Amino acid sequence: MSTLSLRIQLEGGRVTKTIQFHPNTTVFDACKIIRDKFAEAVQGQPSEYGLFISDEQNQQGVWLENGRTLGYYILHNQDTLEYRRKLRTLRVRMLDGAVKTILVDDSQPVSQLMVVICTKIGITNHEEYGLVREDTESQNENLPDNKFGTLTLRRKFTEKDRDAKMESLRKKLKTDDINWVDVGKTLREQGIDESETVLLRRRFFFSDQNIDSRDPVQLNLLYVQARDTILDGTHPVTQEKACEFAGIQVHIQFGPHNEAKHKPGFLDLKDFLPQSYVRVKNIEKKVFAEHKKHVDLSEIDAKVLYTKTARELPTYGVTFFLVKEKMSGKNKLVPRLLGVTKDSVLRLDERTKEILVSWPLTTVRRWGASPNTFTLDFGDYANQYYSVQTTEAEQIVQLIAGYIDIILKKKQTKDHFGIEGDEGSTMVEESVAPSKATFLQHETNKIGKITTDSFAHQGMMRADDGEKSYTQGELQTVQYGAFVGQVNHAHQPPTTRFQSFTNLRKYALVL
Repeated sequence: MSTLSLRIQLEGGRVTKTIQFHPNTTVFDACKIIRDKFAEAVQGQPSEYGLFISDEQNQQGVWLENGRTLGYYILHNQDTLEYRRKLRTLRVRMLDGAVKTILVDDSQPVSQLMVVICTKIGITNHEEYGLVREDTESQNENLPDNKFGTLTLRRKFTEKDRDAKMESLRKKLKTDDINWVDVGKTLREQGIDESETVLLRRRFFFSDQNIDSRDPVQLNLLYVQARDTILDGTHPVTQEKACEFAGIQVHIQFGPHNEAKHKPGFLDLKDFLPQSYVRVKNIEKKVFAEHKKHVDLSEIDAKVLYTKTARELPTYGVTFFLVKEKMSGKNKLVPRLLGVTKDSVLRLDERTKEILVSWPLTTVRRWGASPNTFTLDFGDYANQYYSVQTTEAEQIVQLIAGYIDIILKKKQTKDHFGIEGDEGSTMVEESVAPSKATFLQHETNKIGKITTDSFAHQGMMRADDGEKSYTQGELQTVQYGAFVGQVNHAHQPPTTRFQSFTNLRKYALVL
């Protein structure tokens, strides 16, 4: 097999050399050869460097995997590869406006980076969060004026993909039109460089009900996201409920009620009430009346109360998609809201967001997605498919698959520890002398009598220098995944392959 002549460029293009490689050379070995040929490349830890192929504009590109051969990437003679450092900085903006700069591995997909990012911030359930590409204008805004810091870059669609009426309705209903960073690709593949700031935001509402004052980091993020979605109208609330939320928010931002200070005219109401209630007569007095009720609460307890109250809203935790469905008895498509939660798929009224139909995820047998349609098959639970016309089928599939993935991971964790639905169990550790053995076992929350026993049974334990026996086994783990099928025609029974997850019914108790 002939050799492959590649132009190797050091980071920044300061040095370029042509080196010959065998096509079967692995990327790992190629990096070793480069370090031998380039005196300038001998710096830092070898594991921190790799080979990178950039596009013509040098904005996007692909990292070569160490285990792959050069021939795998279909390289040609005189192609240019860059030998560069994998570590880079990433600017992450929190919902409260704070910006953190985190060192990440640029060669890893975003799904792996989320573990690092969330760990640095103090978040344990990284799989429920995502990164959003922010609007350029919002990045340049002065933070004091941009209090909420939640402006995001919306997905770009051509005029043929959307009509003006649907676009207007979509903005009014605040559907999920957010430009989420693809977790399956690297930052560089998506053109995200060191100068860009991304927004950290909760995407999946699965374990948020467990967040309280003991987790102030996630509590603050959840409070800000709930507050912003209530104020912008994502979650419809009555005037009474809006004043209740506003009263708690005033307490969080300004402390306990002060008769001398907190009078009508003190608040900028658009920062505390949905737009539809800002001009209501005497509304500020009602807000302060609610404010007085929380005089004994601390700031963190007020955030707990706010998020707890928000969870009681019918639309809390719902991600909305504006779709078109066929009108019953007529060959006409009409707007409709489709919602996805941690345990169900919803059909909602497009004007009031009232829930019309709720399908538990455990009843969904298969789904299908194409560029213009999304279809659900409920198997024996329904007589026909539910099919809608939408350009966001892929986003709907990603959300449903994401929730299922989280459910299966939680189930896998419980199976690993041998717990069956006992989330309140605790781990007990006991050290036993003289052999210093450690016993790990689960203790469930049941009341019983303490029993004592002796460990000095023949053959059970030996002295420190004695003979010890052991057995070897294998832990069988749950395999899971998600694949997207395809539907050829809107509003007709699909004829092509669907994704099936009938086994999900086994895990209904996890929900």
